[in-house]
Amino acid sequence: MAHKNSSGATAHTNESSAIMFSQGLEGVDTVLDSKMALIIGLSTLAIIIAVFWGRIAQRLNNHTRHLHNLHDNAAQQSYWSVDQSEWWPWTKKNLLYAPVGKKRHHREVQLSKALGIGTLPSRFHTILLVGYASVNFLGCLMLDFHAESNQRWAALRGRSGYLAVWNCLALFVLMARNNPLIPFLKISYDTFNLFHRWIGRMIVIESVVHTFAWAIVAFRGYGFDGVRKHLAHSPFLIYGTLGTVAMVLMACHSISFIRHGFWELFLASHQILATVVCICVYRHLKIGTPPELSQFFAGVIAIWMLERTARVFWLLYRNIGRGSWSTKVVVQALPGAEGACRVTFKVHRPWKHKPGCHVFIYLPSIAMWMSHPFSIAWYDTTPRHYNKEELPMDNSEVEHTLPQRKSNEISLVIAARSGMTKKLFDKASKGPGAQITLNGFLEGPYGGPLSLNSYGTVLLFAGGVGITHQISYIRDLLAGWELGRVATRKIILVWSLRHTEQLEWVRPWMDEILAMPGRKEVVKMYMFVTKPKNKGDTASRSQTVLMFGGRPNVQQIVDRELQSQVGAMAVTCCGPGALADDVREAVRNRISEGTIDFIEESFTW
Repeated sequence: MAHKNSSGATAHTNESSAIMFSQGLEGVDTVLDSKMALIIGLSTLAIIIAVFWGRIAQRLNNHTRHLHNLHDNAAQQSYWSVDQSEWWPWTKKNLLYAPVGKKRHHREVQLSKALGIGTLPSRFHTILLVGYASVNFLGCLMLDFHAESNQRWAALRGRSGYLAVWNCLALFVLMARNNPLIPFLKISYDTFNLFHRWIGRMIVIESVVHTFAWAIVAFRGYGFDGVRKHLAHSPFLIYGTLGTVAMVLMACHSISFIRHGFWELFLASHQILATVVCICVYRHLKIGTPPELSQFFAGVIAIWMLERTARVFWLLYRNIGRGSWSTKVVVQALPGAEGACRVTFKVHRPWKHKPGCHVFIYLPSIAMWMSHPFSIAWYDTTPRHYNKEELPMDNSEVEHTLPQRKSNEISLVIAARSGMTKKLFDKASKGPGAQITLNGFLEGPYGGPLSLNSYGTVLLFAGGVGITHQISYIRDLLAGWELGRVATRKIILVWSLRHTEQLEWVRPWMDEILAMPGRKEVVKMYMFVTKPKNKGDTASRSQTVLMFGGRPNVQQIVDRELQSQVGAMAVTCCGPGALADDVREAVRNRISEGTIDFIEESFTW
């Protein structure tokens, strides 16, 4: 009888303990929580500072090389063609440019032909991500294991929740298109988007752990019916549960094949769910946590809203002009089995264009929620006709009419895939002369953080529509060569395309490049037609524009150009993941034989 009373007392004690540790901040170590968050913040800041000074050293070296080689010929640039250190080529080969494994990086990992699960981070990015996740994981495990079970679960609940909220700062900053770290560190938006996705997954895991840690103790204290009643009547628990559910839904619909296959739906639902998370988490923190935590999260929300406001401002500034509330968009469907459109935005205000930039476009009549990045293929300033055929009468009229003489045009090439791009191509194909005019909006420009002006040799690889990213560099470098403003003496373009019809995508702009002064002395173009229809498709028209059948042997091309390298060499790639991985491997194989920098442009959504 005494034994039964003892067991009952122990059960009652455990139940009381569970009830106590399932409520409020009981058992939560707020001091250690804040210390762990501070460690994560300081570690991140240290990495940012290290990358910043590394970029400063790189830019100083490039600037010095640029100034020294402005007027040097090929022979005089020989000093810069060889790396003067051994550790830097080793670092680039084994860390900065290296994939996680042997080769695969941007070629998508596929479970089947129709099911892809995304791309793998690089080796350097993997180290950073694993390090960041490890600090969070170890932080969650820094518990008092001598304490009773319910108290340990309460401490884990507090720690995981605190770190999930703290990590939201990085999450929201990294997803911003106007992220100040992009120009500050000279790192692409695509890289920050990679970190955004992985940190988002980590926050979801921490939030689920936070919820389960509470649920385990609550079930011990209240039982199933009691927990259900608490969830139904406690605003604190309702907001927390809804926030966790919304996060899990965001993680599920962000899987690669869903994100790529239903982009417009993903974009809309992702933003709606993000808003739900922000509201629920803020209310959850406001009701049941110390004021400083809810204030911190309010600051995170303010950063998000501020970035969105900045985007709206620039969107309106770029697209609203006198008498017009949008930008005129001319869409021309191009011939060929590989459907594509040449899209020209006639923007109201001029902007400073840099090669390698991209923009986000909105075409409400095609897809209301569509916002997707496209590389700027060409930038034109064309004369605008006078309304009357006479000269200005006085100075005031001159000042009034001169700004109206120019109209800026931004041109893109959009390949028809699925969703919006397919719908746009189909609509343009049915228009008179396979051309239509729409109203749209243009956001940007973004990107273009790195300059190629200091390299004596520039080797550009393009696959398919990736040519749009490369031709802006050719135009800029060739114009700079004529004016004596760049160190570049050799430009080699390697373009892999399926059919010769794809030449029509950029023919007007290629014709302009081929007519530029110095083109024959500086530029060589190799066109590889992977699926030629006849022998004429691979017939070369000149010695500087060569046509070949089949896929390019990337390693052979890199080796050949390395033998006749002028100064430092930049190798860039914009194209399918398989091509990018081939170029990356070829550069890494020869990186110790000369000064070679690899630059990859991609949008890994």
